[in-house]
Amino acid sequence: MIKLKIYLDTSVISAYFDFHKPLRQAITQKWFLNNAKEFEICISSLVVREINNNTDKELLTNMLNLLNSYSISVLELNENIYRLAEVYRKQVLPGEISDTVHIAAASYYGADAIVSWNFRHIVNLKTMKAIHEINIRENYPAIEILTLENIGGDKYGTL
Repeated sequence: MIKLKIYLDTSVISAYFDFHKPLRQAITQKWFLNNAKEFEICISSLVVREINNNTDKELLTNMLNLLNSYSISVLELNENIYRLAEVYRKQVLPGEISDTVHIAAASYYGADAIVSWNFRHIVNLKTMKAIHEINIRENYPAIEILTLENIGGDKYGTL
């Protein structure tokens, strides 16, 4: 059986360690433990850069160890991704450089879904509809925008 390819943005990796949001943390931890192996997981070099910008060295180490303990591909960014991200910023998410690059990387590399806990900018109907329309117009596939709850995490609680 072919595994679905999912792109995790930085919010998913950080949620694994975020004790300030215990339910989200529990869902994330249990999903990694029980469901991650069902998917082809990828991140971009932007996720790695955002993690490396963390000033809490213990958290930084824990996040990198999490990435290393799973078969997670790191996708490189390129001019096509930055161009698509710019289209997203002009039409949907002005000023959201990182968020648009995450969505563009997932779209460019043909992920079946981008998975995020970012409800403000990524996981919301307005963004989803606009991204689908832009991707079709720009000759990229429509990409699903989900949380871990949509790919098995609902067994561990819902937000």
